[in-house]
Parts: sequence; C-alpha cells; structure tokens
Amino acid sequence: MDEYIKTWNHIIMNCGYDNTYKMAWAKALVELYVATLDKGQHSTTLSFKQIAKRYLCYYWNQTIYFDLVQGSNLKKLPEVLSATKELIDRYYRAKDNYLPERFEKVQFERLGLSLAYQDTIGSIVKTLRKDVCYRFMTVGGTTYDIYQLDRKSGIVTLHSEQIRSLTEHSELLLQVINYRWTQMLESFNYSPKIAMKVRAVAEGKIRRQNLSSFHPYLDLEFDKGERICFYCQQPIASEDLSVDHVIPWSYMFSDDLWNLVYSHKSENSSKSNTSPLEDVIIRLEQRNKMLQQKLEESQFKKEKQYDELKLAIEKDYVRKFWLAAKG
Repeated sequence: MDEYIKTWNHIIMNCGYDNTYKMAWAKALVELYVATLDKGQHSTTLSFKQIAKRYLCYYWNQTIYFDLVQGSNLKKLPEVLSATKELIDRYYRAKDNYLPERFEKVQFERLGLSLAYQDTIGSIVKTLRKDVCYRFMTVGGTTYDIYQLDRKSGIVTLHSEQIRSLTEHSELLLQVINYRWTQMLESFNYSPKIAMKVRAVAEGKIRRQNLSSFHPYLDLEFDKGERICFYCQQPIASEDLSVDHVIPWSYMFSDDLWNLVYSHKSENSSKSNTSPLEDVIIRLEQRNKMLQQKLEESQFKKEKQYDELKLAIEKDYVRKFWLAAKG
C-alpha cells in the first residue's frame, strides 16, 4: 500500500466522532474521483456541488429507510441531516404517501420539488465550505496534503497519480469508510443491525419483502376466518388487506411474526415510521401469547415461526424493542 493511501486510512481511522460528515466527504471523494480516472487529465477538479449531491444521496437513503441519527448532539441535528429531513418531508407531502424511495430514483422535477432540491444542495455546499472540506485533512493537530483545496471557489483538485492510487485501493478504502461510519452510527443510535443497514444502503440492497407468506400464521388468530384490523378492530376486505410491522420496519430491518399484524392499507401507510403507543404494545403482547397457543395446536408447531414467536415471548422482545425504538 503506498503512502498516499496509508495517509487516507490514517485520517479515516482517527477522525473525530462528533458526526458522520467526514465519512460522507471521504466516500464522496473516492467514488467521484474513481469515476474520473479514464479522462486522461493531469489533474481533475470536483466542485462542492458535485460532492453535495453525493452527500444528499447518502443521508437521504440512510434517513428515509432507517432514520439514523448522524451526530452526537441529539438536541441539535447536523445541518446536512436537518436539510435532508426537510426535503424528505416535502417529498412525502408531494407524493401524499409514506412509501420510501431511494434517492437515485426520485424525480424531483416531476414532483415539483426542483427548487427545494437545489436549495438543499446549496445548504450542504455551505456546510462543506464552512468546515468539512479543510477539517477532514487535519488529525491530531497535523494537516495532511491529500488534495488541493480552493474553499472560495468551492473546488477540490487531485493529480492523476493520486486518482490512480485511489482507484487501485478504492474497494479497501470504501470498506474502511463504511466500517468507521458504522462505528459512529452505533454510538449515536440504539437501532439494531446498524452494520447491515449501512451495507444495504451502500450496496443498494434494501428490499421490502412480500409478507404474504405470513398469512397462514396470522390467519390462525381468527376463528371465523374473517380478517380483522389490529388497529381499528374492523373487518378487512381482501383488496384492502396489508401486513404491518407494529414496531416500524425502519427500526427493526427484519420481518418477524411477533411484530406483524393485519391492518387496512390506509392505516398501514399513515403510520409511517412512528412508534406505537403503549396500549398498542400491550395488545400486541396479548396477541402473541394467543397466537403461540394457536400455533401449538396447529401443523405449524414444528416450524421456525413457532420457535421464533415462543422465543420472542420468553425474551420479552416486543417491550424491549419498543422501548429501544423510543430512545
């Protein structure tokens, strides 16, 4: 490994834990410069605006799916995260539903959000210029000359040799960046499966599974065969049936029988990522005990869903994860 990459690694592994800005900066530079390698230029500049677009992509995807906290000060959100959340709120209002979508697929112009998008990018650029761009290079009082910086013009410049070195070791650097980002997030968040969430976002592998496979187990709850909404206790027509995560999927990042209930589609979508009230949790705990008994008396007793439900009841998963999700 050459000295240039060793310096990058040293900076990444020894930067502060106040927020994740430096990890986003490092990730953006590596990814953007790798894409410029074949242009045959002696040096290549990146604008803060280009970098800001990558920032927004990272924070959008981590926020809209998992609502991850990105800084140590819980009373004051990092400026980039705050701007991202505001744009996500406007996106939801424009769509009139709470179904998340990866940043790469969002068509801001079609939603009438072009100006809001540009304002968000502008806000991120200000943050990058104000502190991130030059502070990234300084660790322990030493400033490392890993790129040329023009804060006034808002550009970062690398020579072709530096870009080739980044490209050659990009896979390793991105793994180190994601590792450190995960460590930071684990210190800011009580959410489970942080490493899996970071990897899923980075690899574009966030998938909401079809939950129809849980129908045979959930149907056992209803003796007369009529499916009843867990929330409003009213019958559900087949075309309006959905399976809902009581403790939000964005927090759990898993599909577990002990956390799944039938609901109307409208009630499911209106919940978004909100944490339920305690009376809902009490009813879920009661439902799980009843469902365990039904499974014991059925052909499903030897299946893993029964074992997982039984373990969840014994370990009090519902209450523990609910309390954790509330922070």
